[in-house]
Amino acid sequence: MWEWSDTLKLGKSSSAFVKKNLRPLPLIDDEFEADFFCDFVSSGKDDDSWMGMVIEREHGSLLATEDVRLPPPTVNNLANLLAHAMLRPLDAGDRRRPGTIHLRDRPQWQELVPHLQQLGMEVGLGQDLPWFDEAAIEWIQRKREHPPSAEEIKAVLRKPFPQRKRTLFTDVMDLMEWTDAFGKGAYPSRKVAVPLYDPATVVPVQLTADELAAILTTTDIAKTKKLRPRLEAMAAEGQAVELDIHEWSWVLFALCSTKGTEKGVPNHSLRIARRIADHLAEALGIDGPRWERRK
Repeated sequence: MWEWSDTLKLGKSSSAFVKKNLRPLPLIDDEFEADFFCDFVSSGKDDDSWMGMVIEREHGSLLATEDVRLPPPTVNNLANLLAHAMLRPLDAGDRRRPGTIHLRDRPQWQELVPHLQQLGMEVGLGQDLPWFDEAAIEWIQRKREHPPSAEEIKAVLRKPFPQRKRTLFTDVMDLMEWTDAFGKGAYPSRKVAVPLYDPATVVPVQLTADELAAILTTTDIAKTKKLRPRLEAMAAEGQAVELDIHEWSWVLFALCSTKGTEKGVPNHSLRIARRIADHLAEALGIDGPRWERRK
């Protein structure tokens, strides 16, 4: 999930970009260029193929590559790509931090820039990445009998990344990210010393018989030994479902993970999860998930 997120996620559990692993590397005068390009030769009608590369400027060495599994590229893809270039360069050279990293001036990268600077690396932002562009042009042209010209490819490389297409998958990922933040909001962190609410806070949500049945039969909640009997008892009494923050997180993740063999089951589960999330956000006075209409 971390790669797909538009918000930077750092740390061992979410990325190869771990500052305490990068800080001991020697800082030298090397200059890196890094960016991503759409390999439209390999892309399908509904499935774009994106690749990231890091190129060393002095000799044009390829230091790292990365396929983007969930395009378009995010700041997390870039962080991971740069970490691989520093920690395990493909040119068999020494592990090191470059003195300067050159990036295309994209809004997606801004969140990573101060972290690179904290590690002693200068960051150059601009539209021209000559070594990267040359490598991308070569990659694309060698795959086609009648390839586009270098200038046509350069024009494409400078374009902003496309907007992510809304699908059931992206909607589920958005809600899972919100649910993760919702659960963490009950505990102190480095950025928030005082939690937004107590983890034992109980929030009642009125669910219909159909919604409860879906939770109890099509999600992993059906396999639980404690939560399922409680939900069944609440359903039998016709009362609002009263669960604490941790338990609601469990329910939301279970709904997001619903696969189902019948057509429409995942969509139905997502609609239930959305309604629960909106109610929780209103009850706790926090921002709810973003909902965007699919095209």
